[in-house]
Amino acid sequence: MIKRVAAVLFALMLSGCVDETSPVADASMDDAAAQAALVEDGLAVAEANCASCHAIGATGESSNRKAPIFRALLARYSANALETELAEGIRVAHAPMPQFQFKPEAAVALVAYLRTVQTRDPGQALAEQRCARCHAVGREGTSPYPGAQPFRNLGKRWWRGQLRDALRTGIIVEHDRADVRPPPMKLSDAEIDVFLAYLTTIATPSNPAPKAP
Repeated sequence: MIKRVAAVLFALMLSGCVDETSPVADASMDDAAAQAALVEDGLAVAEANCASCHAIGATGESSNRKAPIFRALLARYSANALETELAEGIRVAHAPMPQFQFKPEAAVALVAYLRTVQTRDPGQALAEQRCARCHAVGREGTSPYPGAQPFRNLGKRWWRGQLRDALRTGIIVEHDRADVRPPPMKLSDAEIDVFLAYLTTIATPSNPAPKAP
């Protein structure tokens, strides 16, 4: 009986060492190192091919105002679909971006990097990218352009459904100076969803978010 108990205890002691000595632990460490290397490769791809126009990090604005910031990109595109498009040859609307076609391993690395810089609030990133040049996009502050409505006040002017329809069609912004008049603000359904969700996060009792319908 004593020998049997001792054998059980010895087996338990051995099992406690699994995390440090087992092939499973080594594989986990290898996977983490491989993922870190993949992300680093993706950053190198972004710096070489994208940084001249896009904000590729967790902060900052794109030098080309039409170029989406990377930290909000996966709010607009499926990661899997983007990886496929990068490998097959992607063409986007903003100039002067050429048609890019990455090797499959470069596409995988770039998407792996993109995943690491996504903001927790893609709606905020979208507002910062597309609107902050003219509008105050947070709970407080003055709009950089005097004629631009602070986003915290949108609930006083728009019903939720009206704002959704307007953003889907393209809001034509009326300013009194042609040099600061932006093009129609047209968003995809996915962008509208995250934008409306963001307006809810900055709402206050005195400045509620747009209400249904």
